This record gives sequence, C-alpha cells and structure tokens, in this order.
Amino acid sequence: MTFILYLLNALEAMLPTEHQYTYVEDDFPSQLPLRLPSVGLALANGAPHFSLYADDDWGTLFPESDGFTDLGPNKRTFLISFVHQLHCLDVFRVGFVTNRTGFAHHVEHCLRYMRQAVLCYADTTLEVDHPGLLDGKWEHAANGVGSVHRCKDWTVLREYMDEHPAGPIEQR
Repeated sequence: MTFILYLLNALEAMLPTEHQYTYVEDDFPSQLPLRLPSVGLALANGAPHFSLYADDDWGTLFPESDGFTDLGPNKRTFLISFVHQLHCLDVFRVGFVTNRTGFAHHVEHCLRYMRQAVLCYADTTLEVDHPGLLDGKWEHAANGVGSVHRCKDWTVLREYMDEHPAGPIEQR
C-alpha cells in the first residue's frame, strides 16, 4: 500500500501545475476558464421562430449584459466570442430586413468573422443526404434537420455572463 501511495505522489508531482495568469498584456488564457458540459443538439428547421423579423426571438439568445466580462485581479475586460458570433448572425438578419445604406461594412466584417468561427469549430457532424432534381439532374442536398451535434451548453455560458458583467469603462 505504501508503494502505491508513493507512486501516486510521484505521478502527481509530474503533472504540470495550472498556470496562474496575471491578465496583463498577453498573459491571459485564450478561452474563458469555464467548463461547459457537452450536450446533444438535434437541428430543426426552427419555424416559426427565429425568422428574419422575429426581433424578440433573436433577443432571447443574448445575455442580459452586453457579453463583456471582467477577469483577473485587475478586472481586465474581455468580450466572449460566442456573443460576437451571435451579434454577427443578428447583423446579417437585420441587414437583410433593413437594407440600410452604410450597413454593408458591418455585414462584411461579420461575414468574415463568422467564416473564421465556422472554420475554427470544424463541426464533423454527419448530415443525411436528401438528393433532389435540379435542372433535370440529380444533385446531393442536405438540410441538417435531425442531425445531432456535440455542442457545449451555451446556456451555462450565458448564465455566467449574466452573473459576471464587465464593470463601467474607466478613463485610463
């Protein structure tokens, strides 16, 4: 038994210690230090919710705060990418609805941002092929409805953001 305890202590000593970040300059983690449980999400067509004109439905996705949170001993403020990604989806939606002049630069930024987020996640969920005729030729097609994705529980993240909003901006 003593030998087993010795081995366990030796193995524990070999494990790297958790880095304590200062949150000064570049010394901060790349991700929010919050463990999100994995959940399954079966995609659905979503109708009638989340249409282009459903401002209230889209509003339910956002945290009560603005998505910024303070971290570290000096309360350095960060935006959570999840909120930026939701914001960009909403920008696309509002852009389609309003088609305002001067809105193109924001849509363009969000389109580029969302492209990178999709590439970063590289979702490998399989979606069933539903072939169909297009111009007299059979083509592969998929709508994703019913596919179950391995996801992080975004409601845990939203709850965290609601409980840890960034403080007011101070003059530096």
